[in-house]
Amino acid sequence: MNDAPPLPVLLVEDDPDLAANIQDFLEQNGWRVDHAPNGALAMHQLINGRYSAGIFDLRLPGIGGLELCERVRTGIAPALPVLMLTAAGTLEDRLRGFRAGADDYLVKPFALAELLARLQALIRRAAGIAHSPGGTLCIDDLQLCISTREVSRDGQRLTLTNMGFAILEKLMRHSPAIVLRSDLEFHLWGDEPPGSDSLRTHIATLRASIDPPGLPPLLLTHRGVGFQLLSTRHPSS
Repeated sequence: MNDAPPLPVLLVEDDPDLAANIQDFLEQNGWRVDHAPNGALAMHQLINGRYSAGIFDLRLPGIGGLELCERVRTGIAPALPVLMLTAAGTLEDRLRGFRAGADDYLVKPFALAELLARLQALIRRAAGIAHSPGGTLCIDDLQLCISTREVSRDGQRLTLTNMGFAILEKLMRHSPAIVLRSDLEFHLWGDEPPGSDSLRTHIATLRASIDPPGLPPLLLTHRGVGFQLLSTRHPSS
């Protein structure tokens, strides 16, 4: 049954053929799927129901995918894993999606098997975050509270996606060590990491949140190796 989650997923897609293909494929694999053809109906369903994840098309009539994602993150279902479907594949398009609160994305056309793998990874990651032991991780003025999922820097609360939170927690737990790119990809997606630059985009979004202008950067990229969160007070190697 491919580890079908206990709650249905919400598919928000205005292309009836694509929506039917996705719904049929997921249901054949034991998943339950609710479908909304537009953002307004999706809002109604999210307010009145509980879901394991959301699949949002970027371009929807009326309330678009970005606005829908922003509304979800700011109150309706802040912890809902969201996979964005988009025909736009540029880095800026993906960054806009992540800034709106999407956890991952797929560029059309895509294989249905990859969509299933991405959903499984997002739901596993969200469950892992929900069951993480309590406590607070700190590096300089950057703080992450496991139990409440609150992140702040320089006294300012930050808003991160589920994937951004997962990356940051991993890097903070291993600081000052470098986390290999392959280890981070396995942490996020298991044995089926996406064959695109998803991780690079997630890192760029996370860096924009935790290393704003005017503050010393904490997130370091070691090209070809991995990533590191390093205190500015840590002695140079």
